[in-house]
Amino acid sequence: MTSISGSEHPTCEAFVAACEAVQLPRNCDFNGTTQEGAGLYQITTRRGVRASAASAFLRPAMRRANLRVITHAHAARILFEGRQAVGVEYRIGDRTHSARVGREVILSTGAINSPHLLQLSGVGPGTLLQSRGVAVVHALAGVGENLQDHLCIDHVYRANRPTLNSVLRPWWARVLVGLRYLATRTGPLSLSVNQAGGFFRSDPSRPRANMQLYFSPLSYTRATPGKRQLMLPDPEPGFLLGVSNCHPKSRGHVRLRSADPFAAPTIQPNYLAERDDVEELLDGAAMLRRIAAAGPLAEIIERELRPGPDVVTRADMEADLRERAGSVFHASGTCRMGPDATRDVVDARLKVHGLAGLRVVDASVFPLLPSGNINGPAMMTGWKGAELILADHG
Repeated sequence: MTSISGSEHPTCEAFVAACEAVQLPRNCDFNGTTQEGAGLYQITTRRGVRASAASAFLRPAMRRANLRVITHAHAARILFEGRQAVGVEYRIGDRTHSARVGREVILSTGAINSPHLLQLSGVGPGTLLQSRGVAVVHALAGVGENLQDHLCIDHVYRANRPTLNSVLRPWWARVLVGLRYLATRTGPLSLSVNQAGGFFRSDPSRPRANMQLYFSPLSYTRATPGKRQLMLPDPEPGFLLGVSNCHPKSRGHVRLRSADPFAAPTIQPNYLAERDDVEELLDGAAMLRRIAAAGPLAEIIERELRPGPDVVTRADMEADLRERAGSVFHASGTCRMGPDATRDVVDARLKVHGLAGLRVVDASVFPLLPSGNINGPAMMTGWKGAELILADHG
């Protein structure tokens, strides 16, 4: 196993070795010749700090004289003259402001906010907009449709030796980890919570990997849906194995709830609406147990905590899936790129169909959800979008 930073927990090697034991090869580069296999995850960090789009691209550009960044502003709607986008209305506190454009409006607020802002501005399914009291600027049926996301099911295990729980649970240990990170930018705080993982085919006859694995060398209780709470590792040593299907068939939507720009939209992911998604995730859960039973990992497992040894039948596994599965937060597709204005939202140059001076440049334009994590593809879309804009405007 090739170390990415030297800070990975030793249990990651047991996970990769267990995958090898069930015929899933070791893979040091998921972005290389083949995606299939198990190994350490490559992450977008620089000197131990996450390289977000803001730190990698925006902050360096803020030194330019031709860029002004306004913070604590809430975009309320896109301004139009006929079907020409001419600016954006936004609010700071109780004051309304507007910014006029010289060339075009670029919408980059993600797979939830981009379709919501379009709908607030009168661009979207006509009947929906009218029912919410929004004047229709341009009826475009695809806005907010085609929502896709990766759904993950975790299996939780109690370990018979120390895991990151021992490092991140006690207050004094957290202080030491924090001091190490501040001094050296190394240690567990410099890594993703999922330090290792992989990709595999649930059926050998498939032409490519259709399932993604996640390995976290700590165990924790997820936040209750609808409540904000601090993630705290379990008091005893443990770890998580997780799996999601790469190409879900289920489709959801994002729809305007009201004409109030501060009212959250209705988000309906429709997880597991397609039976194929259920079957793939059940096959994935079975794979998690195969990996856990393999020697290198079985040696460090005391017992399975969730779903637990009593959950055995496929029906019981499905009930567990429907109760515990959660989002990987890879929302995509709600302003789909494509040539058909009856269902697609933007064209190949990311311009909104039927309108002038308006593009969407974010993960909402993905026609299909990428096979793995979407951070890299989203940044690539921004880079490509910038090239298209420069090419069009010189």
